[in-house]
Amino acid sequence: MRISGEDARRVQMYRGIARILDTIQEDIQLLYERNELIEIPGIGPSTVEKIGELIDTGQCEYYEELKASIPAGVLDLLSIPGVGPSTAARLYQELNIDSLEALQQAIDDQKLRNLKRMGKKTEEKIKAGLEAVIRYRQYKLMGRALPPAQAVVEALSSLEDVSSVSLAGGLRRRTETVRNAQILAACAIAGKDNCATRLRDALAGMEWIESVDDDWTEYGGSAKLAGDVELQVKIVDPSDYGAALLHLTGSEDHVAELNHRAIEADLEQRGKSEEEIYAALGMPFIVPELREGKGEIQAALAGQLPQLIDMSDIRGDLHVHSTWSDGNETIETMAEAARALGYEYVGISDHSISSKIANGLDVERILNKMIELREINEKISGIEILMGAEVDILKSGSLDYPDKILEKLDVVIAAIHSSFGMGEAEMTERIISAIESEFTHIISHPTGRLLNRREPYQVNVGALIDAAAENNTSLEINAYPERLDLKDVHSRLAKERGVMLSINTDAHGSADLGLMIYGIYTARRGWLEKKDVLNTLPLAELMKWLGER
Repeated sequence: MRISGEDARRVQMYRGIARILDTIQEDIQLLYERNELIEIPGIGPSTVEKIGELIDTGQCEYYEELKASIPAGVLDLLSIPGVGPSTAARLYQELNIDSLEALQQAIDDQKLRNLKRMGKKTEEKIKAGLEAVIRYRQYKLMGRALPPAQAVVEALSSLEDVSSVSLAGGLRRRTETVRNAQILAACAIAGKDNCATRLRDALAGMEWIESVDDDWTEYGGSAKLAGDVELQVKIVDPSDYGAALLHLTGSEDHVAELNHRAIEADLEQRGKSEEEIYAALGMPFIVPELREGKGEIQAALAGQLPQLIDMSDIRGDLHVHSTWSDGNETIETMAEAARALGYEYVGISDHSISSKIANGLDVERILNKMIELREINEKISGIEILMGAEVDILKSGSLDYPDKILEKLDVVIAAIHSSFGMGEAEMTERIISAIESEFTHIISHPTGRLLNRREPYQVNVGALIDAAAENNTSLEINAYPERLDLKDVHSRLAKERGVMLSINTDAHGSADLGLMIYGIYTARRGWLEKKDVLNTLPLAELMKWLGER
């Protein structure tokens, strides 16, 4: 609507309606069928009509007309940091830019700087954002590519001709982004051509596969996984499976070190399993997450591999949102979902005053939330609901609530949600001020990055880690697939400097609680053990730690 030049008040009206719909707990279709939608404040007859159209036909004519009036490439411009609807509209209307490629050409020709209120500085900023988008498009998020890839592996493993099948490459090592998904299959039947045909046909019938290429050979072929992820399938003889899996999993540095050791020992890297190969090289099995050539082989040889954290070690999630701010479900629903996962506790940490776009809680609302949370805690057994808040770190470095509120909270999670463009020294000082606050327990998503969307803000992560160590403040590994922040290398550095980390989902709905596993993967890549993670503590020990802080 904004790109099409619709009235700003109408745009704001639709945004408001979206927020209202997002907070409705009942099934919207049932409300519509009972003619009760119209009774909800802010929902008018026109909105009810459009919702009914979506329910009855699966689409909305008004939306389809809007979409048809704008080239799809213009909407792609919105993926560039700093390019909002108004800028996209100007680029399209004034320079006829209707794709990323057309934008690249216009930047090369220095056309943007000649637009009114644009200038050279803005052009350079958009250029940097465009380069980032082009770079991002080469990679897919591990947390989004992994579920369909795992489903394909599980389905292929049930084929009677397949003796072994596994993910390989970056997905098996759980790298935060991947270029593609790789699967290795060993076929017990005679004739690889036969096996390739069976695998290809099986893939073609799977819901997680968008398309299957025609040019398969006896050694495998490729397909397109859900989410536009390239899938490569390699077929080997069962006797070569272990060596092939080891080499395909990588990383290059890890495999090169193994090869060097094999040559020195005059050994051939062959075997039906990876365990056989590692044992022949005189070391225990090294899990894929550690295979980065970052000292894991030396640690294995010395018997000093870490006992990596596992999902079963997690006792609770301290960063969960509810309908009090921008969450989709109530405190009670989120608590019951956490209890169903076997958690001992859950921290309901809604946004603070300054996060207007996230419906942040002012002082009066957070006090009311405390009352409701206490009542729900008395009602629900089997899990402790902690009163938390995700408190904005203001530009000055101070926290977004007065001390009289902060001291009432069980857990204070401080985070940056504004003024991302500060210089490194200023941003570092800003976050360290929050780390030093007597009320801060955890710094959430410490570098502010959004994978494939936004670069980290300029900050000295090493200085943050040192400050966290000195002040006994926890740094978060945010498990959301788009964040995974802190990332693995920073998590390992924090561990080495004695910082207690916490792994949280930042869940905005009960389904998001399941994202915890991606934080676990990042922690494992960072060599973290159970003792390094705050929310592996039993409730009594956690409350003691929070109280001491």
